[in-house]
Amino acid sequence: HIISSAETSLKNLHTDFIDVFLIHRPDPLMHPDEIAEAFTQLKKLGKVLYFGVSNFKPLQTEMILSRFPIITNQVEISVLHLKPFVNGILDHCITKKLIPMAWSPLGGKNIFSDLEDDRIRRVVAAATILAEKYNALPDQILLSWLMMHPAGILPVLGTAKIERIKNAVASASIAMSREEWFMSWRASTGEEVP
Repeated sequence: HIISSAETSLKNLHTDFIDVFLIHRPDPLMHPDEIAEAFTQLKKLGKVLYFGVSNFKPLQTEMILSRFPIITNQVEISVLHLKPFVNGILDHCITKKLIPMAWSPLGGKNIFSDLEDDRIRRVVAAATILAEKYNALPDQILLSWLMMHPAGILPVLGTAKIERIKNAVASASIAMSREEWFMSWRASTGEEVP
């Protein structure tokens, strides 16, 4: 299945190789030796340069790492989805030198329109305050907030709009303080940081 998926992607993308190929989600029946065998074959043929996983917990990632080197774990991370900050996923990425990729890095497409929700309203208000200070857009603040984490989180944008991509690139140059970072954390949790 892995080799077939890679071949289909190569064909659909009209390319000779894939930069990074991910196993999208853990499978209860996945066998690390079979995965390593498929990855090794794709690597030897030059069809895939690097490999990673998506939505894997630390022990599942360890299982793959015990058989084959990977470079990333793509998980949901945003100011509205804080679990990876506290459940060991980002700590594991730092420990194993994996680059975490954040899917849904803005917390969902409705974050700036769903202002009926108190939590979202607090997060947007904090992002707006910081956006004014840094002469940026609120979504740039939320992306910068992710990238400030020492794990080196890379936001994955679900867009093909060049303007949104340019704005996301510009968000990497925003250097907020720790206090400002925790301002967004407090807005999300609704609690003071001890």
